[in-house]
Amino acid sequence: MAARRATRRSKSPWWIDLPREELLDVRLCDLGLTVADTALERRVERLHDDLARCGLRFRPHVWLSTDWFTPDRVTGFAIPFYLAHPRLCALEHSMMFEVEGGGHAACMRILRHECGHAIDNAYRLRRRKSWREAFGSPSEP
Repeated sequence: MAARRATRRSKSPWWIDLPREELLDVRLCDLGLTVADTALERRVERLHDDLARCGLRFRPHVWLSTDWFTPDRVTGFAIPFYLAHPRLCALEHSMMFEVEGGGHAACMRILRHECGHAIDNAYRLRRRKSWREAFGSPSEP
């Protein structure tokens, strides 16, 4: 397994050396990105370990998208695609002057936050009176 991962990591994506302007024209679906074999995979595994240490069996599913978000009634959440590759993080930084979730601690904080939304969706916590008393009505801004 380790040898297979090393082989995958050593192969650079086809777009890695594209000039910035050309890379910006590539569609997200054509980048061939996955969470597997990235720092994101290790961070999601860490999130799962954290949940297990707290005695929770829940494991949210994750996918790559354009931003961090947890859709209503979904037991998983989206992670920004640029976090799946260092070149894309650098591009994000050059365009936005920051990379939300780019560092380990910041990424883990956001993963845990989004996981909280996924847990709420899975167990419908916002319907509980005690939850609303603690956090307020979810229908109010």
